Amino acid sequence: MDQFEPLIGEWDGKGEVASDPPITISQRVTIERLGAFVVFRTAGQPAELPDSIAIIGGGSPRDPQPMHYFDSRGVKRMFVTAVAGSAWTIWRAPGEDWNAPDGPGFNQRFIGEISTDGRTIEGRWERGTGAAGDHWEIDFPLTFARV
Repeated sequence: MDQFEPLIGEWDGKGEVASDPPITISQRVTIERLGAFVVFRTAGQPAELPDSIAIIGGGSPRDPQPMHYFDSRGVKRMFVTAVAGSAWTIWRAPGEDWNAPDGPGFNQRFIGEISTDGRTIEGRWERGTGAAGDHWEIDFPLTFARV
């Protein structure tokens, strides 16, 4: 779980969803240790942006870790996440059906780049379309700044 150490702390996230008109989003993110696990909490604006909590851990120490996600809409999803060098990635768990009742209707992943000083993360959520969900496009960018 040491791979997640660069993420531990509080972050302010800012992004914009490309819609008409564009929607500016902001999040307060808290990432903390809970024994052998990492807890990832978000609260944000606008009101349509769900607050969430995710519990990371429980996998083999050398592998990407399971990430159990829950949000204020009652949605639950299973992801896998890893930090390797300066790259932080989150993707849908193998076998997770993105068309299931709690799925968004498309595949999804997050790709973030942690700055060399550890103060910012430049990231983006992407959506995968097509039958295999492997035609990727940016859903929305997010930039996190350490508080």
